[in-house]
Amino acid sequence: MVTPQTTLRFATFNVAMSADQPDQVFSSLRNADSERFNRIAAIIQHCQPDVLLLCEFDHHGEGGDDGMLAYFQSHYLNQSQYGQCPITYPFQYLPPTNTGLPLFDGEEVSSAPERAHGFGRHHGQYGFILLSKYPLDIDNARSWQSFLWQSMPNTRMPRHYFDHAVEQRLRLSSKNHVAIPVFVGEHTVHVVACHPTPPVFDGAEKRNLKRNADEIRLLHDILKNESYLVDDKGLVGGLAKGSSFVVMGDLNADPKNGEGDKAVIAQLIGDTRIQPFPIPQSGGAAHFVRGRHVRNKNQATHQRGLRLDYVLPSKDLQVKETGVFWPAPDDQLLTLLLDDVGKFRASATSDHRLIWADICLS
Repeated sequence: MVTPQTTLRFATFNVAMSADQPDQVFSSLRNADSERFNRIAAIIQHCQPDVLLLCEFDHHGEGGDDGMLAYFQSHYLNQSQYGQCPITYPFQYLPPTNTGLPLFDGEEVSSAPERAHGFGRHHGQYGFILLSKYPLDIDNARSWQSFLWQSMPNTRMPRHYFDHAVEQRLRLSSKNHVAIPVFVGEHTVHVVACHPTPPVFDGAEKRNLKRNADEIRLLHDILKNESYLVDDKGLVGGLAKGSSFVVMGDLNADPKNGEGDKAVIAQLIGDTRIQPFPIPQSGGAAHFVRGRHVRNKNQATHQRGLRLDYVLPSKDLQVKETGVFWPAPDDQLLTLLLDDVGKFRASATSDHRLIWADICLS
């Protein structure tokens, strides 16, 4: 058991450990045929988060570990990588996901991933997991996986795009929306996590842009404890008033750049329930992000210069420090973002960067 400390580091990292075949990533891990996983582990070891959300980590679609997480922990995180200190997470939560879950029983989605509740060629692709050094109250975790898109008040679901049968069945969350209590001594902090669909890859109907916006609204409404919400256990509402929380996830939305609904993500970030604090930045992003029109490059968490990944604490939590793992060109740690031939590519680790915030619970 870890002795509770004054300050904890919460982190989000989209590791892009997903593939079109269910066992593809796990097979690569076991065969150790990619240095990419060593670099991913080294980044986590260097940053040493106490509570870590990993996005795009394939696992059982119905939740739980198929062995890949246990193997990644024992053979990568628990072993020193690139000279970094090993790290151990005794507590984990692998929630079920809508990605690759067919809209209709028996329907094959491997060649038609758009026919799933969330885009995926197999159930569990692009799932997310939570790792923690502190106990997770899994029995009291809440989720809104089955909440229907059409059930959201003032939904932006594009009318007349989906057929009636799809409208009646399509869930809002492309993966899942969860709230799970973390016990840190006498404190309880709720991690509220999700990974909305990217607001691109659609047509004139803008179904993905609108779904991304409504998924962020769902996240926001969980924080606001809106009465229309009904979770997967039938409980009404969201977080209880006064709950301490940390929002974590790849939200696929930037308030200044990109193609998403900037107003929706700005409303979430600007909510008075969330602690205003310096936006996480890095020393390296501005040196590598291309494009004259990209604003606030030093805040980027994605290789294209977008701020997509978030750690947002509630206003009762004191933020001590924040950051994005994106080393400057003269930093030796930049090696962890370079491929086997020393090129700066997304395939070296991920197209996303680990983002963190140190939070004081006193």
